[in-house]
This record gives sequence, C-alpha cells and structure tokens, in this order.
Amino acid sequence: MPPNPTAGDGERRYNARLAVPHYQDIFDGWARASAAVRERARARLDIAYGPHTAERLDLFLPEGRPRGTLMYIHGGYWRSLDKSDASLVAPPFTAAGYAVAVVNYALCPAVDVETIVAQVRRAAAWLASHHAQWDAPPARLFACGHSAGGHLAAMLLATEPVVAAATCISALYDLRPLLDVPSVMDATRFTPRSAAALSPALWRPLTGTRLLTALGGDENPGFREQCDTIRLHWRDVHAGHIECPGHDHFSILDELTRADGAIATATLRLVQSFDLPRSP
Repeated sequence: MPPNPTAGDGERRYNARLAVPHYQDIFDGWARASAAVRERARARLDIAYGPHTAERLDLFLPEGRPRGTLMYIHGGYWRSLDKSDASLVAPPFTAAGYAVAVVNYALCPAVDVETIVAQVRRAAAWLASHHAQWDAPPARLFACGHSAGGHLAAMLLATEPVVAAATCISALYDLRPLLDVPSVMDATRFTPRSAAALSPALWRPLTGTRLLTALGGDENPGFREQCDTIRLHWRDVHAGHIECPGHDHFSILDELTRADGAIATATLRLVQSFDLPRSP
C-alpha cells in the first residue's frame, strides 16, 4: 500500500486554533454577545432534557406561535465551549418565527464522543416530544451545528427520524483522519474502530432528510476535504452548499448570527420549505 501523503500533517489540516491564533478573542466575543441576547430574549434557560448535569438546553422563543424548532449544537472539538457561548445564534431565527434550542452536552475527556452523540440524540427526542410546551408544531424539528456540533447534527440525520433537516457548518463527517491529530486525540482518545463507528459519512442518512453544508474560504484544508466527502456520500440528501469567502473556521459563524448572513438566509429557506399551511 502506498504511504499516506498526509500522514503526520494532521495538525495543519485540522487544528483550527493553530490556524486562527486570535481564536480566544472570537470566543470572548461570542460569550459577550450571547449574554446580551439572554438579557433581552424571551427565553427559558437550563431546561433538563436528560439525567446528566450537562444535559441542559436554553430555549429562545419568538413572538407568537413558533413555526418550528431549530436545535443548535455548539462546536469545540467535543472538548470545550458551552451553550452559554452560543445564544447569539438565536435572534435571526426567533425573528423569523422559530423557536431555537441551544443544547449543552458533556465534554471530553470526562466522557467519550459516543456518549455525546447519545446525549444529543436524547436532546432531539426530548424536543420532538415536548414541542407542545412552547406551542410549536409537531414534525418541525431541525438541527444546526458548527464544527464538532456539525458532526453531531449530521449524526442526527443518520439516527433520529424526528430531525427533518440540518445545516452543518465547517463540520466533521469522517473522523478517521483525526487519528493523526494529537491535539484532538489527547481529549477524545478515538480508536480506529470508534472513529469509524462515529463517522456520519459511513452511515446512510435517513430517508427524507436534507443536509445543507457551509464552509469558509480560509478553512484548514482538512475541513474542505470533509465537506467534499459528505457531499459525495450523501449526495441524495444534499440540499445545497454555502461557500463563505473571507471567513475562517470561527468567523464563519457571522454568516449564521446576522439576519442577512448567507448561512442564516439559506437555513431559513431550508426550514421554511417544510412549513405547513398557516391558519388564517
């Protein structure tokens, strides 16, 4: 077998923090903006969706009856960040009439990624079965995630029939290349078997689901390879791709958190395509 030309090059291909040295300034900005959103929003905070202390979500509500519910899953390579850093994603969607559930989950290395996938699946099941509590219609649950959160959103499309569609931003779909990324392996302890088992690109998406992908023009090369992989393997459900020139792995979220952002606009177009006729 010929040698892998990318062996030993994992950090350059997948370490987004290495590529964006000022990432902490971006994270701090997310936290400040999210705190401001929570202060003024119609929100129900720290709702338990499961027994683990990390299994909590923040629910942001629109004026009037929601048209559906969007579940947002934060990134951080399964090892960092928190739902409190991600409230800033809610305003474009609540303004358009959707409830937004920002989901927390336990982090590596305290738990493994298999446990995190199970927690996110539990969150989706909880949202689907409790939609009447915020007067949202049934069968109108959607997912959106960034980076590792995009991986988790894609896993929902392969495992949870209650999730109709997902937007995956700068996401990971085949985890096997991460075996060559020491900064990720230190926390996740992936094995060849677990990396394959947790790769949505190696699963079949559920019938009727739809996937929207997004990627920044200045991403690490590994994330572009990941996007190419899922667009090939899930071509039957791939609903479109949003290319975001001038954005890196972190600044790309600007296109989700602005009402006129390319990702927010495309995601709203996707979820609105599932709308039921509204009562007069």
